[in-house]
Amino acid sequence: MPPTRDKALTERDFERLLEGTYRIDDTDASLEARATVLIGGRLGLRPGELTHLSSDWVDWQRQMIRVPDHHPCNKGRDGGLCGYCRQAVSQQSKSAAEYTTLREQYWQPKTSTAARAVPFHFSSRVHVALEYLDDEYGGWPYSFSTLQRRLDTALDHAPKLNSNATSPHGLRATAASYHAGRGLDMAALRAMFGWKDLETARQYLNVDGAMTRRALSSIH
Repeated sequence: MPPTRDKALTERDFERLLEGTYRIDDTDASLEARATVLIGGRLGLRPGELTHLSSDWVDWQRQMIRVPDHHPCNKGRDGGLCGYCRQAVSQQSKSAAEYTTLREQYWQPKTSTAARAVPFHFSSRVHVALEYLDDEYGGWPYSFSTLQRRLDTALDHAPKLNSNATSPHGLRATAASYHAGRGLDMAALRAMFGWKDLETARQYLNVDGAMTRRALSSIH
């Protein structure tokens, strides 16, 4: 079972987290926190994907985010790789030469199946959040550390949620649980979240008895 499953929020707690974003005094930080929560918790983008989100990825006509198989990273302090990408390169490199080669490939998605199309037509709130990032910054403007800070601030302001209720990876689990609970089938869930195998999708299909509730509602 994925280690972040225990960080998946219920729908009620997700709304509490969103309420926390509205309570942040700084307007820009509030909107950025809301975008973090909505894009992570409803579209299920991985933290690295959200960190590198660019306007070029957004197909407004079809209302889809197209995660590419490569996107040059320049979010570091020197205009080079951000800390997120440097860590990924370091973990994969076995030599200095390999490190140099891998640097040219980042950012890249976690797996080959992670390059995918993610629809957002189902949520006007997500649409508005994406529009804000697009209009103001041309995508997500910061590194992963700021993404984490925005979520932490939202958690600090969220009513009846503790500060470690979820994480950027937990928001992805929240999105998977949300869509599985509404009946998104295994193949579609796998495609939307870019998982390599069906087993990961299967683990979300009966979260908190959602499938059982839905089946009962259809016959009663």
